[in-house]
Amino acid sequence: MTPELEAIVLSAGTAGVVGALGAWATVRVARRSLATATLVGPAVVVASIAAGVLVTAQAMFLSSHDLTLVWLLVAAAVPVALACGFFLYRAVRAIDRRTAEAAAQREREQALAASRREMVTWASHDLRSPLAGIRAMAEALEDGVVQDPDAYHRRIRHESDRMARMVDDLLEMSLLQHGEQLLRRRPVDLSELARDVAQGQVPVAERLGVRLDLPVADPVRAEVDPSRLERAVANVVRNALLATPRGGLVTVRAGRQADAGGQVAFVEVDDACGGLSPEDLQRAFDPGWRGSAPRTPEAGAGAGVGLTITRAVVEEHGGTVRLTNHGAGCRLRLCVPLTPAG
Repeated sequence: MTPELEAIVLSAGTAGVVGALGAWATVRVARRSLATATLVGPAVVVASIAAGVLVTAQAMFLSSHDLTLVWLLVAAAVPVALACGFFLYRAVRAIDRRTAEAAAQREREQALAASRREMVTWASHDLRSPLAGIRAMAEALEDGVVQDPDAYHRRIRHESDRMARMVDDLLEMSLLQHGEQLLRRRPVDLSELARDVAQGQVPVAERLGVRLDLPVADPVRAEVDPSRLERAVANVVRNALLATPRGGLVTVRAGRQADAGGQVAFVEVDDACGGLSPEDLQRAFDPGWRGSAPRTPEAGAGAGVGLTITRAVVEEHGGTVRLTNHGAGCRLRLCVPLTPAG
């Protein structure tokens, strides 16, 4: 074998071994991150070529001047190749990011479209019943066949109020889905906010025969949009009252607690609904959910989006909502970040 052929075989063999090991490593990296593989790939190519050239140069017993020149040439080429690989890596990462964002946007649009269809279904189904009742009672009043007109008038007013709440919930849900509402944050005492909400629900509690308790709590300040958070807490309190049988107890309290991200402020509501199944606990925040069986006659009267709205509002504030079985019923706790002044 001629010296030239020996040099070629040695260079190719060395480059092949280094390239094979590098290819194996690149494939393993690509399984985790395609973008990172685009950075490793060019480095493998450069390393295999450099190894082949340098090993062959050493074996050819070149003069120290020529050997130094080979090393310098390789050293000059390596950074250029790695820079090209880095720019390729950046480009692929940008493409991956845009692709992921586009996929996420498509998923959001599909979910929004599905939610809109569900909302139309809820509206048509849930509004049909009270409308039919109002029409029947109105026709009975017109025909003069009603023995107690005042009772019919009260029932019509009740059904009208129920429809108004349902429309308000559906409108709020629509605005949340479109992201058309901006938070107007200011420092708020959550203890006072919870107390005001609970006091506003006293007439509902008295009508249902449910006891409503609000333990005295120290001030707990948080930067929130008071009107939006009041709506969220009111949804929870009202749901708790409707789910609690006559004579039961609903407790509303506010406070602070340590969290993984630091101190948070919370409002929690305990009811006496008897608890929920694991499946219902998982689905409680789904739009349209009303539970497997209403606890009271009025528990299924809404549009079924109250807890959905509550979670959306709390998450807009950077907080979390958790529903668990607790005591004689359920506990729903909503948490928002505590202000530095706390």
